[in-house]
Order: sequence, then structure tokens, then C-alpha cells
Amino acid sequence: MKMKIIFLGLAIILLFTCFECENSVEPPITLEAEVVWSFDFPNGIKAFSDRVMPVIDNGYTYIAVDSTLRCVELESGKQKWKIFLGIAGNRLIRSSKLLHSGNLLFLNHAEWVKAFDKNNGSLVWETIIENYTDIDLSIMSQNENSLLLGGQGEVVKLNKLSGQIELRIELTQMMAGGRLQLAYNPVISNSNDYIYVPTGYVTYEGSKGNLLCYNSVTGEFLWGFPANENFGINTCAIKGNTVVFAVASAMIALNRFTGEKLWKTKIANEGFWSSVIIDGETVYMGSAALSMMYAFDFNSGKLKWKSEDTKSSIITIPTAIDNRIYFCNLAYIYVVNTANGSTIWKSLPPEYRDDSSYRYISSVAVGEGYMVCVGNKKVYCLTDPWSR
Repeated sequence: MKMKIIFLGLAIILLFTCFECENSVEPPITLEAEVVWSFDFPNGIKAFSDRVMPVIDNGYTYIAVDSTLRCVELESGKQKWKIFLGIAGNRLIRSSKLLHSGNLLFLNHAEWVKAFDKNNGSLVWETIIENYTDIDLSIMSQNENSLLLGGQGEVVKLNKLSGQIELRIELTQMMAGGRLQLAYNPVISNSNDYIYVPTGYVTYEGSKGNLLCYNSVTGEFLWGFPANENFGINTCAIKGNTVVFAVASAMIALNRFTGEKLWKTKIANEGFWSSVIIDGETVYMGSAALSMMYAFDFNSGKLKWKSEDTKSSIITIPTAIDNRIYFCNLAYIYVVNTANGSTIWKSLPPEYRDDSSYRYISSVAVGEGYMVCVGNKKVYCLTDPWSR
């Protein structure tokens, strides 16, 4: 059986990849994660494309799926509360990640951003961003005080406590005769000084992209770095004095204050898409073309390792915890050893044994000895035996 993975978030990439499931799920190498509980989607087909990354916090998991936000006890699967998000018709949740901070949950969809109370799901604030055009499956980011959301031609900064819009930046710099620059996953530094915006846009010559840097208080443009790869830039991450991003088949690091290039590493025939993350002295990035997870040295850019070919595009957000990296390839959940890239464990949903249409599809939330993932037909909570 072949499944085509097609992602159309930005107008600039993605690559088609084939995924072939084995006839039977491979046995675990050492320990085995087990499904603790799961629940079905009441609205069936609408949920097939909802892939918001859940949150795990203090014994509960928070899940945005099927036009609802719900709180579920990790150990028992008992639902504490559920609220409806007010998404009409057959529209899917146009976000890739649910955020949380303190007692609040944050979710974006279309033109709104909302904050909810973790205790009961009550709405704390709602902000409608006027004259704003969103990007499907965009990733909102945060620091201690602010939320940052990208859109078509702009980024929007909001106060986390009130939802007040503090800054709107039009992405007009470094355009080479193209249309609007799309900002899929902008980030804001924890020191609240800079905003970094990876962009993609289309010209008559093809796709292009920039990494743009702005003052996070005034919105002043500080510097920009053109990708020069005939592809857009979707994601970046910051640590210390460095900002790292991927474009096409290249991983690039810059001085985040000046935009000076520190290193560049290219992987032949590759195509990067998923969110880049930095953990310790290692940069991790999943690929869409060759369907592998990569690890690069943070300081030099040297390739440390690449995982096995997972047979399907890795376009979800990875999580690195305790010498392991967790990710989903829109079919399997993988747990990989960060020392050498070897597969510790992988699995399809248990229902796959009897019905090969079952898949895991969202980014995997990991914490407190559990993993939570949205599938194409059910939501799953699994044990994480490597952290117990």
C-alpha cells in the first residue's frame, strides 16, 4: 500500500514521498510503549487532518481536535473538561501546536488567538486580528511575556496575559519582485530583544526566502539573510548568540545579532521542512525528501548522524528529552537514540494489525512518563517506558 504525503502550507515546497507499511508491526527492540487509553473522533472524516501538537502538564494532557479543546487525565483517560472552539462547518483547526504557560493554554486558528484556563477550559481572552490572513498549520511561538504569530505578509506580537496586540510588522524587506512573504514559524527571543522571521515567497523566477530580524519592541528591521536556494525558509531556532535554520537541502547557522554566517552544511538530494530544534550542543531536523532525522553539531554544523529511512516525510515537530528524540512521520511514532541515531522503538497504532488505514499524524507530546499523539482516527496516550 502506498500513501502520498502532500503538504501545501507554503506555496514553495513540499516533496511527495511514498510510505509503505510493513505487513506486520515490528517487535520492540528493548522496551515497548503501550497504549494506555484512546478515544475516537465523533465527527469522523473532519478529524483526519487535525494535527495540533498536544500539551502534557501536571498529570493532564490538553488536546485540540475535532473543533474542541479538552483536558484528559493522563493515567486514567478520564475527561476533566471539554469546550467547543466555535469553528463552524467542516473547517479544520489551522494550527500545528497548542501552547501553554502557567495556568493558560494558547491556540490560534484563522484570524483569532484565544487563551483558556487550564482548570476548567474557560475563555480568558480572545483576540480577533483584523485584516489578517493566516497560514494553514502555522506554528505560534512564545517567550515569557509574548506570543508571536506569522501570517501572509506580516507577523503579530500579542501580550500573553491580555491578548492585546503589541506589534504588527509588515514583511516588506528584501523582496525580489515577488508576492507576500509568508511567515510560517517566526520566533521571539527569551530576552525579549529580537524577532526572527523565516519567510518564503514566489516570484516569476521561482520560490525564494529570507531570514529577517527585527527589534521585538519597536519592529525596526535590523538585518536580513537571503536563502539563495530557490526555496523558502520555514523554520528557525535560537540559542545563545546563534540562530539556526534549514532551507532546501541546507542547514545554516548565523550570528543572531549581526546575520553573519557561521556555518552551512548541505545534504545531497535532501529537502527539509519540519521544525528545527536545538538540544544541548546538537541541532535536530527531520526531512521531507529522504525521510530521515538528522543531528548536526551546534558549533560546527558537522553532521553527527542520520536515522534510518522512515519511508515517509518527517514534517512534524520533534521533541528531544533525556538522550532521546521523539517524532511522528504521519504513520509511525519513532523514538531515536540521540547518541547515534539508532531506532529505540517505533510503532503504528495497535489497530493497524486489523485495519491498515490507522496512522499517527500529529507531533508527539512527551512528558511525565507518557506520549500523546493525534491519529487519523483516534487520539492516543501511550506509556514512555524509557523515562520511567
